[in-house]
Amino acid sequence: MDFVTLGMFIIDEIHYQPPREPDFDVMGGGGLYATLGARLFRPPSASSKVGWVVHQGHDFPPQIKDRIDSWNTDCLFIQTPERPTTRAYNRYEPSGYRTFRYSNEKVRITEDSLTSAQLTSKTYHLLCSPDRCIDLVRGIANRRKGLARDPQTDNEMIKALIEDPVFVWEPMPDLCKPAELQKCLDALEHVDVMSPNLDEFCSLLGISIDPNVPADWELMRQKCKELLGSVVGGSKAAVVVRMGAEGCFVAKHDRDLHLPAYHEQDTSHRVVDPTGGGNTFLGAFCIGVVQSPHADCADRFEEAALYGTVAASFAIEQVGVPVLTHSATGEELWNNFTVKQRLDEYGRRLAERSGHARRQ
Repeated sequence: MDFVTLGMFIIDEIHYQPPREPDFDVMGGGGLYATLGARLFRPPSASSKVGWVVHQGHDFPPQIKDRIDSWNTDCLFIQTPERPTTRAYNRYEPSGYRTFRYSNEKVRITEDSLTSAQLTSKTYHLLCSPDRCIDLVRGIANRRKGLARDPQTDNEMIKALIEDPVFVWEPMPDLCKPAELQKCLDALEHVDVMSPNLDEFCSLLGISIDPNVPADWELMRQKCKELLGSVVGGSKAAVVVRMGAEGCFVAKHDRDLHLPAYHEQDTSHRVVDPTGGGNTFLGAFCIGVVQSPHADCADRFEEAALYGTVAASFAIEQVGVPVLTHSATGEELWNNFTVKQRLDEYGRRLAERSGHARRQ
């Protein structure tokens, strides 16, 4: 298994400003979008190496089940006939801001939800509070150790279980505030990557930013260095700040890199809804880490950010997830493009403009 997310699947109801009619039964949730990011880089020959969990309530729409099945991932459907599927109400305000609230009680995914195959994953995506992050990392580690000791476990699975997985943590937005900083630092000691978006990063560190002014890269560098320098054993950790239209900023203790967004001025008209772009980035980021297993840690994370940037471009071109079709030769097309086309094009653009050539 290459990737598993412990993020949730949610069915969204989305309301817009008049006269646009609302959308109902829209696939959503951090777990869905992270899975999309990983799945983009794992076509059918390897799509079963992408793992996730979906709680399927009594109201689960058949068309959504069919669409999930069409991705051919390792999706564990947990039947909950006694309750509805987790749902959320979303509304776009006149400012363009999207408000969100759960419409019913959510069902969390824990380490105990995972199958034996999912416990062998090389990477895990977590979307949770700092305390829960630590609990999940420890819980997954303990379950992996227990499975490795089980006499029924075969040698191939044991080999996968004894290797340390990469944990990529996405902190909950409402807990990214100065009062939670120490807890976030504690959690960062247990994971390989912490990835807030820009607003969350600034809120956590008490930084004021003007969204109408270009990013101050020197300030980003300084604050990431301070953050990583506060972590015990922080040499292995990285901070990846997802910055929307300004791309992402990848920081290790001794180096950093800014990558622009895939959609810039000439293709900005394709951006319809940024929802899920950050989760999709991190799912693909995890696959990028797997793709470069022998590279230096910093190199792996920088290469992974290329995957994340390209994946996010597909997620934000529509409300919900992109459309999957196939070319005449059987190649997967997402919104009528292959993932390789975009990855190659983005790599060429970086090489030509900034010298950050994509590593082959």
